[in-house]
Amino acid sequence: MSTIQLPDSYSAMAITEFGPADTLKRVKKSLAAPMSNQVLIKAISASVNPIDVKTRAGLGLVAQKNADKLPMVAGYDSYGQVVAIGDDVSPLKCGDYVVGMIGFPLAAGAYAEYVMAEQADLVKVADNATSEIAALPLAGLTAYQGLFEFGQLQADETVVISAAAGGVGHIAVQLAVFHGAKVIAIASEKNHAMLLALGASEVIDYCCLADFEPLSDIDLWFDLIGGEQAIAQLIKVGSIQRVVTVPTITAPQICQQAVKKGAQASGMLVKPNQQQLIKLVQLLENNQLRLNVVKQVPLPQAAEAHRLVELGKLSGKIVLIMN
Repeated sequence: MSTIQLPDSYSAMAITEFGPADTLKRVKKSLAAPMSNQVLIKAISASVNPIDVKTRAGLGLVAQKNADKLPMVAGYDSYGQVVAIGDDVSPLKCGDYVVGMIGFPLAAGAYAEYVMAEQADLVKVADNATSEIAALPLAGLTAYQGLFEFGQLQADETVVISAAAGGVGHIAVQLAVFHGAKVIAIASEKNHAMLLALGASEVIDYCCLADFEPLSDIDLWFDLIGGEQAIAQLIKVGSIQRVVTVPTITAPQICQQAVKKGAQASGMLVKPNQQQLIKLVQLLENNQLRLNVVKQVPLPQAAEAHRLVELGKLSGKIVLIMN
C-alpha cells in the first residue's frame, strides 16, 4: 500500500440513466484499497471514445449488460500516477506513471479522479508524459488489432482506412505506413493535408462516391464508419480481399456487402493487450506516432465533450483533465 495520504472519497462522472448527454452527472465514490493484482491510480486524464457516447445513449451490449447497474462511471482510457498497489503487483510501484484501457468492456470507470485497474491492463510511461497520452489505449489497440490481427495486413499491401482523421483512424494510418503498407485514407477534404503528412499515399473525400469507383486490388478495407455510408462506398469499389469493420451495430450489414464483393469479412471488438500497448507507447515516446488531440476539457464538463462527439464535427480525440 501507499504511504501517500488518500481521501475517503472522490469525484467521478457517471451515466445516471440512459439518454442525452445531461444524464452524465457528477457522483461521489468511496475510495477502496486495491486487491492483490490491482493498482490504484490518481488520474491525470482520460479520453472520450465513441463507445462511451453510445453506451450513455443506451445503445449496444455494454448498455444492455449494465442496465440494472446504474449509475455507471464512464470511460476506459486512463493516465495517471500509481498511489497504491496490491500485494501481488510487480514491477509497478507507487510513484510510477501509467496508462491503460481500464475495465473494458463492461466495468469502465476512467471518468474519475481515482481509478482502480488490473495491473495487466497498465503500461508504465515516461515521467514526462503529457495528459494527451490518455488518447492512446483504446484507439491505439483498436487500430493495431484491426490492421494486424483481424486484417492480417502485410508490408507492401494496400489498405483503405475510412474515417481516417478520427481517433482510431489517424493512428491506423500511421501504424500501416510504419508497417510498410500503402494507405488510401478516406476523410473530409479539410483533413487531407494532415493525412498526407502522416504518410497516406492517397486521400479520398468521403462525400465523393464517384471517386471510389477507380479503387481496386485492395488487400484490406478497414471500416471505421459503418452504416449506410460504408455500404455505399463498398458498392462502388472494385476487388477487395479482406474487410474489417469496427462499428458493432452495423457489422452484419457491412460484412454481407463485403462478401458480395468476394471479400473475407469480420467485425471486431478491441480487447486489452499489454504487449501491444507497450509497443504503442514505445512508438509514441520515440516520436514515431502522433496523437491528434483536438480538445482538452475539465472532467466536470464531460457531458459537453459527449455533445461535441455526437455532433461529429471534430477530427481527433477529446481528453478529460482531472485537475
